[in-house]
Amino acid sequence: MATYLVGFLVPLRRFDVLIPPGYEPVPIGERHLTLIYLGHLENPGEAAARLERVTSLSPFRLCFRGLKPFPSPLKPRYLAAVPVEESRELLGAVRRAVEELTGLAPRDRYQAFRPHVSIARTRLKPSLELLKAVEKVTRKSRNVVEELLIHELFLFKAEGGRIEKIASLELKGA
Repeated sequence: MATYLVGFLVPLRRFDVLIPPGYEPVPIGERHLTLIYLGHLENPGEAAARLERVTSLSPFRLCFRGLKPFPSPLKPRYLAAVPVEESRELLGAVRRAVEELTGLAPRDRYQAFRPHVSIARTRLKPSLELLKAVEKVTRKSRNVVEELLIHELFLFKAEGGRIEKIASLELKGA
């Protein structure tokens, strides 16, 4: 069953050289940051129309530093780039603004907002060897920084481990 999310395309590349054996890179065109997870929608067209209300947002910069295992260090299915503190705070403010302007809200209010961009994924079961490789990559990546300009907001459809753009809105500011 398809699920939907509001977010940004985030084609980070600097972390690719750190991807260890056993992980495969997430395709550049699918690297995204989820702002609001909407879950299953009966009418995705309505959500797409609501995005048009976000005309006051201006383009903004995000900065990412280092890779972290997701969902946790003991179950590192993904290696994800994480925004620096200032960017996380900015994303929180952007998320609140988008929720307020569109009326779109996260499917699960109790789930913590942990902004990240998945860079690589694995299907391997966690083993001592894999956990050591992840720990090494996490240490090596601490000084890797990538910054980019976000200028477009998307409604994505997620299904079968892939994402597809359903609607987009260019951020132009007021």
